[in-house]
Amino acid sequence: MINRRKFLKLAGSGAITLISSAAIPSQTKSFALSTQTTHTQVEADLIINIRSQPGQVPIFSGPKTNVWKYSAEVLAGDPSSITDMGDESYLGPIIRAKKGQRIRIQFQNDLPARSIIHWHGLHVPADMDGHPRLAVPAGGQYTYEFQVQDRAGTYWYHPHPHGRTGYQVYGGMAGLFLVSDKREEDLNLPSGNYEVPLVIQDRTFDSDNQLVYLPGGMMSRMTGMMGDSILVNGIPDFRLDVSTRVYRLRLLNGSNARAYKLAWSDGTPLTIIGTDGGFLSRPLKKSSVMLGPGERLDVWADFSKNVVGDILHLVSQSFTDGVSGMMGGRHMGRGMMGRKQNLLNGTKLNIMNVRVIKKENESRKLPQQLVQEGSITPNDTLNPDTPRKFELSMFHMHGLINGKSFEMTAVADDEIVEAGTSEIWEFKNTNQRMGMMGMQVPHPMHLHGAHFRILERSGVSLDSYMDEGWKDTVLLMPGERIRLLVRFGQHPGLFLYHCHNLEHGDAGMMRNYLIENKSSTTNRFQVT
Repeated sequence: MINRRKFLKLAGSGAITLISSAAIPSQTKSFALSTQTTHTQVEADLIINIRSQPGQVPIFSGPKTNVWKYSAEVLAGDPSSITDMGDESYLGPIIRAKKGQRIRIQFQNDLPARSIIHWHGLHVPADMDGHPRLAVPAGGQYTYEFQVQDRAGTYWYHPHPHGRTGYQVYGGMAGLFLVSDKREEDLNLPSGNYEVPLVIQDRTFDSDNQLVYLPGGMMSRMTGMMGDSILVNGIPDFRLDVSTRVYRLRLLNGSNARAYKLAWSDGTPLTIIGTDGGFLSRPLKKSSVMLGPGERLDVWADFSKNVVGDILHLVSQSFTDGVSGMMGGRHMGRGMMGRKQNLLNGTKLNIMNVRVIKKENESRKLPQQLVQEGSITPNDTLNPDTPRKFELSMFHMHGLINGKSFEMTAVADDEIVEAGTSEIWEFKNTNQRMGMMGMQVPHPMHLHGAHFRILERSGVSLDSYMDEGWKDTVLLMPGERIRLLVRFGQHPGLFLYHCHNLEHGDAGMMRNYLIENKSSTTNRFQVT
């Protein structure tokens, strides 16, 4: 039995205490909802068992690091649907599925805490989505059944118990969920060893190689947990050995709170072929790209013009995130504890090294047309001139959306939508200063049960946003306003929208919205 005290060293007894909900009274309705699916089991194409449990991994030389992690096995179906990340990684295995595939996942929670799995970016029934009301206790089980409806893309899975999500993800619980379809096959993209998943995270470790969570106490809660070491696929100082050919890089920002401004060190533009919701219509080249927590990028990386011996770096360039009231670009409180100090959001970082080790000739060309999509404009929505407005703020360490904090089954009158329709939603990061520290914080907003397109931004000028394509998560800097065209799925029920700075979500910056299924509703804009 792993000593839980050694698993994550916490600063103060309240480091993972649930913050009370409803900081400001609100007019909401609560719904009596089931705690487990009542779906009739159907024959599944793929059956997987996933277990969450304590473990140990050799991240550094010396003592192994205590983590919480997922393991998985295929009980029925294609054994290659599961790819383990290796003994040195705490990350869960990669799950590969095909559009249209029927999946059953049997979740066994062997943690000493409640937990549930959210399938980030996938359209699944409400009781399959990992809502925190469905979290099962230690030793509990949950069965997921859904058909993969989303097009080819890079999705992921992670726990979602309220007040504990940041803690559990930081401890190691996350994995990629990759979907393929016929269109992706026709594109003839790099595959096998030339398709590389890259999960970027930051962590802080003590002298015994153990994870340290929220070392700055209240300050770390307000900014979100940001570590002083960068790991890729759970490995520090990550190096990717490549040949002189094209690679497909699937990038996920799996950090709790840190955003990255990704770029190649030699100035070569990033060639983006996909984002959260799958492929772009056409490839897009950008000198750098902001990637907030929860966001993904699909990158075409061409090393054919390099020579053996070349070394490149994927870096995060420096940027200003609006946070103020700090000392020397680092959190106050870290130095007081006598440990290495915690790097602020926006610090210039080396993400990984790329070393060219082999000469290889290849004639693969970048497709100029990736997918064809029907046009959808604000005039196709139910509210083109009256967007739903959501104001994001922090009040006495509570995260608030329109002045309301999270309530487990509550929905306000302005949080009810129709299945299969589209609406304009507008989010505003109020730029509110929090207390005498004068802090202002970014908010990466994530919608469950829906994808969206970004229509416009105002209030902040950054040239590195990746706002093209369908997305499920978007980064807002302090003082920024953003307008989205949101397309809701066909599944009725209770879904979440929240800040994917996981400490902010745990602090209450999360709300339910209800998708109602009306017989007259049709889905006019199918995902292609």
